[in-house]
Amino acid sequence: MTDRPESRLSGKELFKSATKKVKMGKKLERVMKGDRSATSATSHDTSDVDGNKSPEPYSCTGDFEADYTELCNRAGLMEIPKVVPRPHRPGPPPPPDPKEKVEEPTSPVPSEQEEPPPTTYTTSDKFDYFKPKVQVELEKPEDKKSMTEVYIRGWKVDQKYIDIFKQCFPAADKLHTIDFWNVGLTDNTLAQFAAVASQCLNLRTVKLDGNPVPGEGFHQLIGEDSMIVSMSLRSCKITDKGAELIGKALSTAKTRNQSLCALNLNSNMITDAGACYIANGLRMNRTLLVLSIANNAIGDEAAKKFGEVLSRFALTHEEVVERRKVLSEKGAPDVRRSPISRRAESRDRPGSQSSRSQLDKSMAKSGRASSKAKKDKKEDDKKGKGKDDKWKKVVSLAETLGKASKGKGRQSGGKKGQGAGSITEAETPDILEIINPLLEEAERVDGELLIPGNRALINLNISRNRIGEAGLKSLLKGIQYQITLTTLGSRSGGTGLMRLSVQKNSFLPNHESYLKMQELMMTRDPLYKPPSKTPDEESTSQATGS
Repeated sequence: MTDRPESRLSGKELFKSATKKVKMGKKLERVMKGDRSATSATSHDTSDVDGNKSPEPYSCTGDFEADYTELCNRAGLMEIPKVVPRPHRPGPPPPPDPKEKVEEPTSPVPSEQEEPPPTTYTTSDKFDYFKPKVQVELEKPEDKKSMTEVYIRGWKVDQKYIDIFKQCFPAADKLHTIDFWNVGLTDNTLAQFAAVASQCLNLRTVKLDGNPVPGEGFHQLIGEDSMIVSMSLRSCKITDKGAELIGKALSTAKTRNQSLCALNLNSNMITDAGACYIANGLRMNRTLLVLSIANNAIGDEAAKKFGEVLSRFALTHEEVVERRKVLSEKGAPDVRRSPISRRAESRDRPGSQSSRSQLDKSMAKSGRASSKAKKDKKEDDKKGKGKDDKWKKVVSLAETLGKASKGKGRQSGGKKGQGAGSITEAETPDILEIINPLLEEAERVDGELLIPGNRALINLNISRNRIGEAGLKSLLKGIQYQITLTTLGSRSGGTGLMRLSVQKNSFLPNHESYLKMQELMMTRDPLYKPPSKTPDEESTSQATGS
């Protein structure tokens, strides 16, 4: 009887305590939720703060492979083209040592045992050849920072890779050659590549073959401050628009490129109009040594323009104004005087009486020049001995582009033609100033000022075009004019053309002008080797001589 009321009271108390616990649990749950939201909010704020912090910029070390890989990882590239050494052809096997004796097998080996046992091959590794790669050339294989050349073949170099190369290339101190073949350059990436090339202090050779660009902005690489020595733009679909820009980059009346020695424009879409722009670029340019515009659509009009630029040409109004400005700044103390201009210098006879035919004649035939020819006869003999050496020096400059300075190139072209014959190699200064072509002695003919043409160009290739008989004759006249200046001892402006390729054009191989041109250029080509005689011819000559 006493247990029932206690049990009932305990039940009520239990009920009340349970409700209190439920209420307390809800309050506790609300408090816990508030704490969680607060903590989540604070954690979210801290994550935002950490996310806004930009990562530290990467400074390139000069190790191209390490810098390139790190920058590709930072850019989030999933597949990174590998950096591999540039493959080379294996050299010829060494000759057998005569001291070593070859031991012959005593017993013949069965042919069945000579064949290796059959094996199972997989073709998965063979496709590695077609994967994108960055081929590099190291000056020292053990030194990763001695990269000198970069080659990329047949995969698209888009904006993300250009951004990476912007940082890698300038850090490579010894980089002197960049060869991007068929990498899909655009107007934007080409402009950025030109900016990167200007930051590479030792970059001298740029090859962008197989990269047609709509804007044709290749002239950005050869501006007035460019240090590029050799540039190749083969199969880039360059039209007259791009040729005009390149011609203006070579030279204008006020500006000129002073570093480019070799330019290759083979297999493009340049016609007479574009080639005339390039020829105009040679008017005031005295740095370019090798020019190739073969396999285009060049005709007689452009050939006549080249012949005019190589011989002599009349100054335009803009060039005359610039000439007067330069002479006024110089005070006109020393103006370069050519032998032909000296011949026409006479107050008794106006300059209009001189004609092109008279200028092409030898100066030795005139009475005024006879005494000078006698005085210089001994000097010409001394200079004749060093003619071959001078040619070899000029050609070596064109072939080893970037290894010799521009001043030394001009030195090799004219120091042995000074006329004194007593200046030795040690007494000649290493660097000679390139004189402005506008300072050449001008001759007034029929109201126009004529100056000697470009004699710095030594190799011109205009083969596989559409040049006919008229253009061929104009080129021949230009060569004859240069030879006339050379025989008169005027070599201060250069040696003139030493190699001219005009084969496979719109004229017959047995054309009279072409044969005469070949005969003239044969004596000027320093690499010419006379054909070797057959044994029958040698025996005949010996019999005749005996």
